Amino acid sequence: MEAIKRHKKELLLVVLLIGFLSSFQIFTAMAQEKGYPEKPIQIIIPFGPGGITDIALRFLASVIPQYIGQPVVVINKPGASGTIAFEYISRQTKPDGYTMMGATAGPNTIVPARNPKLPFKFDDLTFIARLQTSPMMLVVRNDSPFKTLSDMLDYIRKNPKKLKFSTAGLQTTQYLGPLVLLKSAKIPLDYVTAIHYDSGAEQNLALLRGDVDFCYNFAVMLTPLIKAEKLRGLLVPIKVKELPNVPTSQELGYPEANIIGWQGVAGTPKLPDYVVKKWTEAIKKTMDDKSWGKMVGDSGDVPAYLGPDEFRHFVTGEVKRYREIFKELGLLIE
Repeated sequence: MEAIKRHKKELLLVVLLIGFLSSFQIFTAMAQEKGYPEKPIQIIIPFGPGGITDIALRFLASVIPQYIGQPVVVINKPGASGTIAFEYISRQTKPDGYTMMGATAGPNTIVPARNPKLPFKFDDLTFIARLQTSPMMLVVRNDSPFKTLSDMLDYIRKNPKKLKFSTAGLQTTQYLGPLVLLKSAKIPLDYVTAIHYDSGAEQNLALLRGDVDFCYNFAVMLTPLIKAEKLRGLLVPIKVKELPNVPTSQELGYPEANIIGWQGVAGTPKLPDYVVKKWTEAIKKTMDDKSWGKMVGDSGDVPAYLGPDEFRHFVTGEVKRYREIFKELGLLIE
């Protein structure tokens, strides 16, 4: 009898302890939700300073603190086509909302599309918002004999392996753009030679120096050079406001050649809903802020907000699209 009573007391203590721990966890979660954020937040950029993603997230970081309630610090963690930053976010950071990622096409769609065997998955992250799109452009030097895209493509057909183009790396939009264009024009991909550089800025310098014959890069980096009559635009995926005379891929009859860049914000895996909600509200207010709109517009980018669910759907579609492109180009890692 005594043993039964002792057992009941022990069972009651266990039940009370479980109830206490559950209540404690609930109160702790409520306190975290109410207090977030209580300290500065980091945004990890998967590339070095001065690139498109770095600039875009620094625009965001300069405006959003007044809406999110804490300073936002941009940290550059470049390397391996952005996968170093991606792996850091997905594996080494706590899901507490104090370390976020500047999301962009390369590490978030192109790299995982080409290599499905990476130690992390593209959809491990918590998608917060797409902020803007970054139009791209195919250009030649202003003294180039190619006045139109047709001029250049005709020359490539008749002179295999004569032309070189610069890229910012194998797994980038700058590399895929020309290849997709060649495939659309039914030109063998080995009729041109890709020369890889460490950044989009070096890619442009290579063209200006005459080391290569053309390149496909972000319009924001090319527009000043075109206006200075150092470069000539031959193709854009979508119209660029400041350069209305550069024809689009659709107008030129190559609608598939519409590789564009984009910038956004993602969080660690299993990010709490209250963090997602806080960031979503703050980003919407930031995008309504005239100072942010002016910075983005002046840079040549286009505001293009997508919320968490829409952003996830967009990224999933892009990964599928790029995987098919790599497969068709014979570049997919099996």
